[in-house]
Amino acid sequence: MAMFTNKGTDKGTDKSLTNAQFAPVSWIKRFSTSTIKSQAVMLLGFLIIVSLIITALAPRFLQIDNLSVILRQASFVALVSLGQMTALLAGVIDLSVGSAAGLAGICAALLMNKTVVDPYLALCIGLLVGVLIGFINGTLVTKLRLNPFIVTLSMSFILSGVTLVVTRGWAIPDLPDKIHWLGKSSLGPFPVPMLITVFVAILLAFMLNRTYIGRHLFAIGGNKDAAILVGIPVNRRIILVYVISGTLSAMAGLLMVARLASGQPTVGSGWLLPSFAAPILGGAALSGGAGSVLGTLVGAEIMTVIQNGIVMTGMSVYWENVVVGVVLIAAIIIDKMRRRSS
Repeated sequence: MAMFTNKGTDKGTDKSLTNAQFAPVSWIKRFSTSTIKSQAVMLLGFLIIVSLIITALAPRFLQIDNLSVILRQASFVALVSLGQMTALLAGVIDLSVGSAAGLAGICAALLMNKTVVDPYLALCIGLLVGVLIGFINGTLVTKLRLNPFIVTLSMSFILSGVTLVVTRGWAIPDLPDKIHWLGKSSLGPFPVPMLITVFVAILLAFMLNRTYIGRHLFAIGGNKDAAILVGIPVNRRIILVYVISGTLSAMAGLLMVARLASGQPTVGSGWLLPSFAAPILGGAALSGGAGSVLGTLVGAEIMTVIQNGIVMTGMSVYWENVVVGVVLIAAIIIDKMRRRSS
């Protein structure tokens, strides 16, 4: 991958930085990127094998309607996983992704149901809720130097609690018809949520691979102390990472609200573990410094296919959490083996 020059100005960045100072980072980035691409191809092959096995057990799996359901469902997991991958890339973690999605969806649903606010404005406010959550997480981690695990775990409990307090555990029904297309419609064979996810993934991939911000995130995740020494505004980049994660989580929650045509307090409750498994399967490292948009998308698709396969083959849905947990442990083992080999 070609190196990129810093064409922008960043107040926290030393203007005397040169490409030579970033040479070790660029070498690591090129090495990890080529490795991750090969892993994405392997994951794609694994996805095909799993799909064939499920098809042999349940021929209905390959029906167009079911494939559309898989693509639609994978979109929500992929959005949350892309935010988590960005956090992992910078060497931090976000345990509040599912709760952020739920609260953002509930906020938008309440505005649509209880006020005269335009539905699309309500969705924008829901996105701003995600931005605010991410900003708070990032500020607590950077300015107060708190542990990301503790901060985001606590935030997860806070957001879930607020959601339940506001809704009292009840759904918010009768949302305007004009937003349903965002979650239910398709453009040809492709569900709208999938197209939105692909568009977001392209933007994120461009930022990570074609801008100095992406180069900064690779550097911070690879060696935070070295990144500070060369003048990278580490705190600001980590806050940005959390804002991205919060925004993408909120987007997933809002799309799910549009799909269900109601605000459900349980939205996002099952997205946390898949949000880790997908990027780690796709090449992200728990220690930071590595991550792939393509790999994360394929990882999210694998998680969704497995969950759908459990239903299609007639297995008890209670096995879903067991399988997700096993896949997450396998992903962590793969990450450990990958780091040993590198």
